[in-house]
Amino acid sequence: MKLKRKELRQKEEKVLLTFLKQTRKGKYARIDESSLPYLRLKEQREEDYSEDEYYYSIR
Repeated sequence: MKLKRKELRQKEEKVLLTFLKQTRKGKYARIDESSLPYLRLKEQREEDYSEDEYYYSIR
């Protein structure tokens, strides 16, 4: 499990470093500050449990 997580972290780090190097060389355009409110982020949500379900379920 730890090995898998470490490999995934290294892969993500490599992708980020590659992107930064290419950006530095001018392959990608500069980010316009006015477009930052429209930035795509990973969506996170919490499930809403009713109180009865929370206390009487076998989760």
